[in-house]
Amino acid sequence: MGPRSAVWWYAWRSLNGWLIATPLVLARNWLLPFLSPDSMSLLRQNLERTALGQPAYQLDLGIFWTMLLGVLSLGLVMRRGYILSLLAGPIRRKDVYAIHACLTGGALVASQLLVVLYLCALDAIAGMPASPTLLVHVLLKRLLVYLAAWSLGVAAGATITSVALAYVCALGVAGFPMYVGTLIHYVDAKWAAMPSMHLYSDVIQLSPLTLLDTVTDASLAAYALWFVAWIACWLVLGARLFERLPLELVEETFPFGAYRRLLALGISLLAGFILATWIDHAVNLGQGKAAAIEAVCVWLVGSGAIFAALDRAGVYRKRRWDT
Repeated sequence: MGPRSAVWWYAWRSLNGWLIATPLVLARNWLLPFLSPDSMSLLRQNLERTALGQPAYQLDLGIFWTMLLGVLSLGLVMRRGYILSLLAGPIRRKDVYAIHACLTGGALVASQLLVVLYLCALDAIAGMPASPTLLVHVLLKRLLVYLAAWSLGVAAGATITSVALAYVCALGVAGFPMYVGTLIHYVDAKWAAMPSMHLYSDVIQLSPLTLLDTVTDASLAAYALWFVAWIACWLVLGARLFERLPLELVEETFPFGAYRRLLALGISLLAGFILATWIDHAVNLGQGKAAAIEAVCVWLVGSGAIFAALDRAGVYRKRRWDT
């Protein structure tokens, strides 16, 4: 068995349970109705709702699962000793990265296509309660979002040696557009009596944690280009960083020092916003331009102070394993 075949076999052996479970997770909403006596009626309702699409803010378990699948692509081999033994052979780092990413990414695409075929078959059995074209359209849009979440997970899992922290960091980055949209909406609501919801919805739609089910026409094309660029950028960034991974620091949770500050920055931004809203409710900053400026200042000062405290404390410099 050559080195490439050995890596393929090792990757499959490590991930086969997760890969086999993927189509079941993605098709979960159409498996559960069969457990009910009135299964056909529930199935028709589910098919109709799916064809119409879910709103963007509707949380989809499939997104969180595919992000976890991306993290596990290389996250399982980033545990102590595994990555060192894997890279000790003649295989190149970029080949290790590509094999694991192709295995999980290919399984994700194949799983969603199986779900598409399964739903079309169920639709035919149930008497076509939903349009097959709409079903396929919605499910392919979900596949794009799933791939965006998966790519971010791959980059995190390839560069952070703790699976749990890699997943948390990936969630934080994926949710950043939602954070920005919420912050803009909060400031806009204080600045003007009638804040615009269009900007808020447009910004949060950039996050792979939101669905594209109801997006159509030119907006769909723009978001599709955004997510294609998102997927390509995170996969390339993950590959470049994995090739530069300092093996002497592989026992660190964050082999790259910049990650510690980015995590502290994310925590401080979230805590600063919570602090600003709490102070707003406590002292009642009111409405108007002055109140909006005061809220932004409180947010900036609070976030900056919390970031400085976290960075100075150095709580993220601890090693993952005791030596």
